[in-house]
Amino acid sequence: MEGGTPNVLLRRGLTRDCLAPGTVLIVDGYQAKDHSLKRANGRDVTFTDGTKMFMGSSGTGAPGDAERLAARQARGRC
Repeated sequence: MEGGTPNVLLRRGLTRDCLAPGTVLIVDGYQAKDHSLKRANGRDVTFTDGTKMFMGSSGTGAPGDAERLAARQARGRC
């Protein structure tokens, strides 16, 4: 599963500490056209507590993007 660049994911709040081995996630994304490759690009990650994180570019440009990121960081959630 691929996501954005490491720099983009760090800006979104996703760090190595957030994803310990065994962390349960739901990943929405797009599978490779060649299904034998077993590869995909992730779009959204949903944690077991319902928190979602966009894995693509540093911001969607949607209204409220900055506020959602600040609230997630304040809760201590990746």
